Amino acid sequence: MKGLALLLAVVLAGCGGDDPAAPPDGRVRATLDGVELLLEVADDPQERAIGLMRRTSVPPGTGMVFRYDEPVQSRFYMYDVLVPLRAVFVRDGRVVLSVLMPPCEQGLAPQECPTYGPDEPFDTVVETAPETLPDVQPGDRLELAS
Repeated sequence: MKGLALLLAVVLAGCGGDDPAAPPDGRVRATLDGVELLLEVADDPQERAIGLMRRTSVPPGTGMVFRYDEPVQSRFYMYDVLVPLRAVFVRDGRVVLSVLMPPCEQGLAPQECPTYGPDEPFDTVVETAPETLPDVQPGDRLELAS
């Protein structure tokens, strides 16, 4: 009987798993304009260069966050991105620009695609499906879990 109790304790301990509130590997939870998001993280040059290229969909409530160590002034383009995206540019936790970015026209070279971004530095960009954040405005707060 003691052996059965020990076995049961070991099995049940293994069922606990990770913290259910913890996001899946490589993702971070965020809140923007009252909307909860689960975002993939692009925080190095290679990840930022690939972004959401070649995705056939971006499910509602998901997307990608691009994080920079220091504020940057840069532009985003939609080369090889197959679906429209909303890009939300943020500095110090506050939205500075929200823009709808349609896919670049097929057959154009990367340098021929339109570019998007604010005329001021930013330190974070969130990309989602357009319907996920339809009402986000400059000044809205972005909260990223650590």
